[in-house]
Amino acid sequence: MQTHLTCNVEQYSQRIKMRDDVDAPREVEHFANFSAIKDAHAAGAALEKLGYAATVTRRMIFRGTLRVTKMATVDVETADRMVEEVFGVVTAHRGDYDGWGAPVVQS
Repeated sequence: MQTHLTCNVEQYSQRIKMRDDVDAPREVEHFANFSAIKDAHAAGAALEKLGYAATVTRRMIFRGTLRVTKMATVDVETADRMVEEVFGVVTAHRGDYDGWGAPVVQS
């Protein structure tokens, strides 16, 4: 998880350079991969209880990719909190958290 938290600081710096209004809410996407699609569905259901919208897509026969979204700002504190939350649920369901992304909102 530490790698993802370090990336949040780097992404914040890049967004400031792009004049992103990091305090403006926007749809933030998080992605994770699972060896078993049932685990992806379980993680999605757990994250929906935390206010995320979840979509699971089948990869190959048994694998799944989870995409969850939530309206949020992208300041470092919020990004860290979301990464910790999503990462925790994903790993508890035997998934591999891939990271997050969000559009730039010009200030």
